[in-house]
Amino acid sequence: MNEKELSLFKLILSGDIGSVRFFRLLEKFGDASSVLKAEKKDLMSVEGIGAILSEAIVNSSVSEKAEKELELAKKNNISVVLYTDSNYPKPLRELPGKPLVLYIKGTILEKDFESISIVGSRKISNYGKTVTSDFASYFAKKDITIVSGLARGVDTLAHITALENKSRTIAVLGNGILVNYPPENKKLQEAISQNGAVISEFPLKQSPDKGTFPRRNRIIAGLSKATLLTEAGIGSGATITARFCAEYGKDVFAVPGSIYSTVSKGTNDLIQNGACIALSPQNMAQQLGWLTKNELKKQIGLGCLDKLETAILNLIENDSDGLPTDLIAEKLNLDISETSAALLKLEVTGLIKNTPGQIYIRAY
Repeated sequence: MNEKELSLFKLILSGDIGSVRFFRLLEKFGDASSVLKAEKKDLMSVEGIGAILSEAIVNSSVSEKAEKELELAKKNNISVVLYTDSNYPKPLRELPGKPLVLYIKGTILEKDFESISIVGSRKISNYGKTVTSDFASYFAKKDITIVSGLARGVDTLAHITALENKSRTIAVLGNGILVNYPPENKKLQEAISQNGAVISEFPLKQSPDKGTFPRRNRIIAGLSKATLLTEAGIGSGATITARFCAEYGKDVFAVPGSIYSTVSKGTNDLIQNGACIALSPQNMAQQLGWLTKNELKKQIGLGCLDKLETAILNLIENDSDGLPTDLIAEKLNLDISETSAALLKLEVTGLIKNTPGQIYIRAY
């Protein structure tokens, strides 16, 4: 870091300033270096800067805290990225209350900004495990980066599923990167840093608390193109992520669950209040514009078949060896021209394939 950047970093580390008060200080004094040189009484003239925070800012100008933090980050192969840096993640730049600094272990690529966040309950049911695994597997196989918060339950399963499918994943922490939380995810955190990135806005050794997780959730929402809640209770951290996502003008998807399940009350409530209902990964991908041409044909084809086409499709589906045109016509008491026309539509929509010997089989 050059001197200007170091001054910014010192000011950020001086206390829990937050972006609003931080930019008020810069507006008042011109730059971070001038803020650090200011007297307490002048600092306190800025709205929101009290005696304790002003003293912390004055002390930070002579403290070596920033230099030690940078040294520790370098030792652990962690990048320290200020909001002014060119490699600061683009989706976060224009967010209100954006993080002023990010600690990043691993790499963030341009493709990661076309990602989805998958979040949900820490106490995950068998149903939640199934839908989380299904959705995460589908998007991982499409090479879509999966973002989550490394918490127990849905978050952990989403990360693991992405790694198992050799896809990228990003974990956003509610604590410093050198604090392993939850402790059982230490190895998972390291694996994520080698196949994506682990990021945090908190100093390297800061422990988590109730206030850090909502701040983490806004970054999860900000990084992702859309957020999916597979299972979540009312007022859970996952629903906070959904709220941030909606505030940022991004799509929120929720998987419906049992009306009797406490861990589905949050997702059902979101759907009732306007979230997109996630009935399948393919349906979600279609709404986000992530279906391939053939996949889109399948989605369209299944919903616009007439009775004849549906009968032919069912016949083909129930014969593992496939069927030729003449046998299909015979079984359904149709003429060849009528059968051929229906087969052509089914083939164009990607629902069936014409194999050697003019044998038709289902394509998916």
